[in-house]
Amino acid sequence: MSAASAASGPKKKIANRWILLGLLSALLLVLFAKSLDPHQVLFANDVPLGARKAESNSLPGRFTGTWSDLSWLGGAGPAASPSITMLLATVFPAVAYLKIYAPFTLLFLGFSAWVFFRQLKFSPVVCVLGGVAAGLNSHFLSIACWGLGNWNLAAGCAFLAMGALYAKSIPKVWERAVLAGLAVGMGVMEGYDVGAILSIYIGAFILFRFFNNDDSTGQQVANALVAETLVVIFAGIIAYHTMHTLVTTEVEGVALMGQDAETKLSRWRSATQWSLPKAETLQIMVPGLFGYRLSGNISETDRSSAYWGRIGQDPRIARIGSDDAMERSNALTEFHLPTNFLASLDTPNRESRTDPMIAITKKTGIYWRYSGSGETAGVIVSLLAFFGLANIFRKDGLYTKSDRRAICFWGLAALFSLLAAWGRYGFIYQLLYKMPYMSTIRNPIKFMHPFHIAWLILAGYGMEALYRRAARTAAGNANDMVFVQITRKWSKMTGMDRGWAIFTMILAGAAVAGTVLMFVCRPQWLQYLRDQSFTPLAAMNISHYGLLMCVEFLVFLIAGIVVIAAVLSGAWTGTRSKMAWGALGLLMVCDMARADYPWIHYYDYNEKYALNPVTDFLLEKPWEHRVIGKLEPRGPGSGITPYFGQLYFFWLQNDFPYHNIQTLDFPQMAHMPDLDRLYLKAFELNGSDIYSTDLRPAVRLWELTNTRYILGTANAVELLNDRTGSGTFKLDGLFNMVRKPDLTSVGDAGDLTVVQSGTKGEYGIVEYTRALPRAKLFSNWLTTNDDDTLKVLSDQSFDPWKTVLIAPKTPVAQAQSDSTADPGTVSITDYHSKNVRLQADAKTASILLLNDRFGADWQVRVDGARQPMLRCNYIMRGVYLTPGHHVVDFAFRPPLGSLYVSVSAIIIGAILAGFLIATRKPEASAPAPIAPAPVPAPKPTSAPAPKPVSAAPAKQKPGGAKAKKG
Repeated sequence: MSAASAASGPKKKIANRWILLGLLSALLLVLFAKSLDPHQVLFANDVPLGARKAESNSLPGRFTGTWSDLSWLGGAGPAASPSITMLLATVFPAVAYLKIYAPFTLLFLGFSAWVFFRQLKFSPVVCVLGGVAAGLNSHFLSIACWGLGNWNLAAGCAFLAMGALYAKSIPKVWERAVLAGLAVGMGVMEGYDVGAILSIYIGAFILFRFFNNDDSTGQQVANALVAETLVVIFAGIIAYHTMHTLVTTEVEGVALMGQDAETKLSRWRSATQWSLPKAETLQIMVPGLFGYRLSGNISETDRSSAYWGRIGQDPRIARIGSDDAMERSNALTEFHLPTNFLASLDTPNRESRTDPMIAITKKTGIYWRYSGSGETAGVIVSLLAFFGLANIFRKDGLYTKSDRRAICFWGLAALFSLLAAWGRYGFIYQLLYKMPYMSTIRNPIKFMHPFHIAWLILAGYGMEALYRRAARTAAGNANDMVFVQITRKWSKMTGMDRGWAIFTMILAGAAVAGTVLMFVCRPQWLQYLRDQSFTPLAAMNISHYGLLMCVEFLVFLIAGIVVIAAVLSGAWTGTRSKMAWGALGLLMVCDMARADYPWIHYYDYNEKYALNPVTDFLLEKPWEHRVIGKLEPRGPGSGITPYFGQLYFFWLQNDFPYHNIQTLDFPQMAHMPDLDRLYLKAFELNGSDIYSTDLRPAVRLWELTNTRYILGTANAVELLNDRTGSGTFKLDGLFNMVRKPDLTSVGDAGDLTVVQSGTKGEYGIVEYTRALPRAKLFSNWLTTNDDDTLKVLSDQSFDPWKTVLIAPKTPVAQAQSDSTADPGTVSITDYHSKNVRLQADAKTASILLLNDRFGADWQVRVDGARQPMLRCNYIMRGVYLTPGHHVVDFAFRPPLGSLYVSVSAIIIGAILAGFLIATRKPEASAPAPIAPAPVPAPKPTSAPAPKPVSAAPAKQKPGGAKAKKG
C-alpha cells in the first residue's frame, strides 16, 4: 500500500504541473486569440512594433550597448541584459515577439506562483487555482498589454525566489539562498526599478522566513544572516550589468536626479504624478468602475469604457480649474501663457472653465489623465484574501502558528504597498521619498506590483483555509437544496464563522447601497464627468458603463459569497467537493476574464505602418537630415501644427522608428542629461504667442542640429520667413489629413494618414535650407569653455557654417587657416546607429564635424588609427584631420566587463540549479500537505439519545476489531 502511494506521488505532482500549464495556456490562448491572425499584433505603448523594428533596438547588437540615434541627437540607453525578455526578443522576429510576449509573461507568472504555493505545501487544487489567479490577474495582464511584460517576469522571479527559500528538497540554507539570489537578480534585470522594489520586499521576507520557524534564536539569526548576505551578493552579481548601465545612462550626468533636499523638492510634482487616488482603490474589487483604457486606445465607437479617473493627472489641472482666481493666475504663470488664456478662465463656475482648461492642456502638453494599467485583483480572489485574513483569529487548528504569522506578514505588506501607491494622496510615500534614491522611482503606483503579489498570496491562504474547512466539515444531506443547508448552518454558526457571515452580508449590502447611490446621484456624476473634459454624450456612455460594471460586480460578489458559504455549510463537501472547487474556479476565471478582455488591443500592423507621402519623402537617406513637427523639442502641445499634432506624435513613436527616420523630437525621455538640458535651454523660446515671439532661437537650433524638414501648416513657410527675416524656408509639398481607407471609424491617431493635395493642402513639408549638413569639414575653429560656447552658438551674429567651436582640453592647436579657406569635402558612406563611416578629402588641416551627439563611449579611427574624439559645438562629435584623403570610422564601444560578470553569474547559477535539482532528496516520505488534524465537532446540546449510539462503538473496539477480522 505504501509502495503504491509512493509510486503515485510523483505522478500526481507532474499531473498538477501540467494541469496548471494546460489550463492557463488554454485560457490565455482564448484571450489572445487574435495573435493567430498573421496581420495582427498586440498594442504595446512603451515599446511598440515600430520601436522594436528600429535598428538601434535590434538584437543581439544591443547586448554590447545601446545608442538611440532616431530621436534628438542620439543618446546612450540601457544595454540589453542577458534576461528572459532579451532572449525572446533575440530569438523571435519583432512581429512574432509581440504576439507571444504578453501571454508568455503571464504564463511564466502563473507557473511561478504555482511553484511558490506548492512549496508552502498547499493542496494541489489550491496550487492550480492560485497559479490561474496570478496568470489572469488584471493588474499583471494590463501591464503586459501596455508593453511592460518584463515587470510580470520580475514578479514571477520574486515568487521563484520565495519558493526557493521554502524548498524542503534543498536542505542547506546557503543553497536555497544562492538560488533565491539568482532569481532576485533576474527580477532586477527584468523589472529595473520595479525589480528593485520587489527585491526590498524579498529582503524583508527572508527575515520573516527564518524567524518564523521552531529553530533556536541563535540558529534563526545565523540562517537569516547567511540568507540575506548570499541573496544580496548573488542578486547583485547577476544584475550587475543592468545596474551598471542604468546608472551610467539614467543617473550619472543628470542633475535632476540629485539626492539633495532642494532637487528632490523640485522633482516632487513629476515624481508623484502617477499616484493612485484613494477612491480608485475600489478598482481592486470592482473592475471597470473607473473605466479601462484611455479614450484614444479604444476601438469601440462609443468609447464607454474610457478611463475617467485621475491617475497620471498633472496636479496643476486642479489649480487651473480652481474657484480661486489667484490660484488660477499662479498656475498659468508657470506655463508662461498669454493673458487671454487667463481671461478665458475668468468664469462664474467650474463647468464653464472646462473648455478653456482643455485648450490649455493641449497648448502645454500636460496630462488630464494618463493610465495604462488596471488594478483589479478580482472579486473572487479578493473574497478569498479576506477569508484568509479573517481566519487568522481562529484557534481550532485550521492554521498553524506559522501560517498565522505568514498571513499577518503578507497582510501588512499589502497594506503598506497600497498606502505607498497612494503617493501624493497619502503620507507613506512622503516618508519614502526622503530616503536615498527612492525619489528616482518616479511613479508611486509601482507599489501596486508588490500589493498584488501579497494579495494573491493571501488569497492562496484563503483557498487553503477553505480546503481545510471542507476536509473537516461533515457533508450535509444530499437531498437538501444548497440554500436550505446554508440557511440551516446559519442558525448554528458561532465565533469566526458567524463573523465571516456578518462581514459578507455587510460587504454585499455596501455594494448594493453603493450601486443604488451611483444611480441616484447620476446627475452629479454626469456633471463631474463633463468637468473632467468629457463631452455630454461621452459622459452619458461612461456612466451607463460604470453602472453596468457595478451590477456585474454584485453578481460575482454574491455568487462568490454563496459558493464559500456552501462549502462552510457542508453542502458542497465530501462527494460534492469537486462541484465546489469547479464552481469556485469557474467563477474566478469568468470574473477575471471579463476584467481582462478590455485591456487586450490588437491592430493590423500592415495598415498602421503603411507608407504615406510624408514618410515616403523622409525615407531617402534619413541619416542626412532630421525632421521636427514642433517649434521646440520637448515643447508643449504641437507647436505650429495644432491639429496635426496627434498624428505626428503617433509617427514619432511608431512610423519614424519603423522606417529609421531621424527626428529632433523626444518620444519620451524621463531623465535628461545635463549636457542636453543646458544645450536646449540656450535655445528655448521666451514667449507664448507664435505671432509675437522671437523664433530665431528655435531656428538656430534647427540649423546646428541638421534639422532640415519641419512638418507644419500650409502657411508655415510664410510665417517662418516673416518671423525670422531669413527667407530660407521653402515648401516641398502639401498634404491633407484623412482617415485610412476601409476604416469606418477612428480608434487612435494611427488610423489617420495623409494624402498629397497639390496646391490646396492644409499641411506641408517645410524645408529649412540653412540647416548644417550632418557632416562638414571646417578649416577654422575656436577653443572655448562650455558657458562661452553656448553664448556664441545662440548669438545670431555667429555663423556656424564658417567656424566650429571645440571644447577645452583638446589636443588640437588653434586653426591657422582663414575661415574662408576651402576645407574640402566629406560624405557619409555607411551609417548605422553604433557605426558611422565617412570619406573625407581635406584640402587643409580641418575639423570634421559630425552632427550627432557626443558620448564618452564613442571612439574614432582615422585610416584605421585611433584618434582623440573632440566635443564640437558643445554637444557634437568631431575629429581632427590632416590634409589628404581619409576614411573615418566612428564606433560606439562601451566597456563590456559588467556584461561578462552577469553572463558568468547566470551560467554558474544554471549549473548550480541543475545540480541541486538532480541531487535533491525525494519528498515521498513527507506527510501529505493537508490541514492539521481536525478538531472534534462540539457535542450536540440537544437530543441526548444519540450519546449512547456515538459511545457504543468506542466501548466495543475489541468486538469491532474481532468482527472485522472474522
